[in-house]
Amino acid sequence: MKRIVVLGIVFLCVSTAFSQNGYKLTLTIDGYSGPSVLLTTYYGNKIKLVDTAYAKKPGVFVFEGRQVLPGGIYMAVSPKKVKLFEFIINKNQSFALQTDTAEYELHMKVSGSKENSIFFDYLRYNDGIYKQIMGIKKTMKKEDQHSIAYKKLQQKIDSLNQASVANKLRIIQRYPHLFVSRLFDAMREVEVPKHHPATDSLFGYHYVKKHFWDHFRLNDPRLLHTPLYDRKINTYFNHLIPFNPDSVDRAIDGVIAMARPSNECVSYLAWHFLVEYQNPKYMGFDKVFVHMVDHYFAKEPIENTTPSIKKLLMDRAAKIRPLLIGRPAPDLILMDTSGQYVDFKAITKPFTLLLFWDYNCSICKKEIAQLIPLYRAKAKQYGLQVYAISINPDLSKWKEAVRNRHMPWINVNGTHSVKGDFTKLYDVHGTPQLYLLNDQKIIIAKQFSVDQLSQILNGFIKNKKLE
Repeated sequence: MKRIVVLGIVFLCVSTAFSQNGYKLTLTIDGYSGPSVLLTTYYGNKIKLVDTAYAKKPGVFVFEGRQVLPGGIYMAVSPKKVKLFEFIINKNQSFALQTDTAEYELHMKVSGSKENSIFFDYLRYNDGIYKQIMGIKKTMKKEDQHSIAYKKLQQKIDSLNQASVANKLRIIQRYPHLFVSRLFDAMREVEVPKHHPATDSLFGYHYVKKHFWDHFRLNDPRLLHTPLYDRKINTYFNHLIPFNPDSVDRAIDGVIAMARPSNECVSYLAWHFLVEYQNPKYMGFDKVFVHMVDHYFAKEPIENTTPSIKKLLMDRAAKIRPLLIGRPAPDLILMDTSGQYVDFKAITKPFTLLLFWDYNCSICKKEIAQLIPLYRAKAKQYGLQVYAISINPDLSKWKEAVRNRHMPWINVNGTHSVKGDFTKLYDVHGTPQLYLLNDQKIIIAKQFSVDQLSQILNGFIKNKKLE
């Protein structure tokens, strides 16, 4: 049952701790004719190159180095980036593996590594279970689903699955000091009790959320070198955390607290969430980016953060922070088409839309063309005023564009300001950009398109009526 998996390998060095003992891994692969084998490992959602061994003689490869390798799951990979097999590296880093190309994992012989002996015994056991289940399922296709014979076959499958779980639990209980047991424990799913209050429709959700990390050690850096760590984090945040920035911030703080005292794990998580939210897909989630900078990168030694990177992150957070949803909109006092200076904070309407635009911008032209009929038809109903800020310094061309497009709202020019540079105040690097403010001139929505405006306004009006 040879499995061929093509990998995207990142050719980066994996951080290691110096040791005089180092590592020596001897791989013998009968029938393998390749000139070399790559040693790789997982790191979160990436695969990193660790070492390369060239054939001592046909099919024999020795990986050797003076530095201890981080514990985790490693892979022998062909030069064409095809995964041959996985194995475990932990404290003992001098051992030999022998197999053949017919069945890499099932024919594996291990010398000098208890962990790998257990690991490959487990794989062989599970392969036997899998083949039995496939045979039973083939037989089941011939039976009536409502027949007694069909039900008995299903019971056999259930028993085999239970045996597989029991085997894994036996390994965990018998070898608690080995990483292979930590690995198997981390793979366990939360089992929701069958008996629970029938009236509580969310019992399962709350139970899984509460017990999600029961068997997973977020502070074990060896799990970073498996595919489990990143997968577990993504499952937790995608399926169990409410979809709003404050809930995400609290959940991040929770998992990072569980990752301590491992600085490697804390650093991995800090970078994971920073990258995830530096250009968020959804409105308002830039708050998470600011949270990561303020609470982690600015306060503690996150790995791979140089002084220049730290300054870059803090400067970026400083620009975003005043523009977060829920913050007062920075003041603008700009010149209108008649030469008068207008402060948008003097607008008394329930809603104010700040529109940054450029008369040379084709997207702006389309957005404005869509906004004009909406504004004429719905401005009174919504209590909406538009404060349109042109970024163009040529006043005559700006006024001509306003006239030609029949823009029926407050039109001002951003380059003639009493309060400073609008591009810095509002972090304007492109157009169009929209900010929606309430009657207190608090930012309540931003970075959306005109076709979303009615839905956003209807949502706020509906919520206000429910208060």
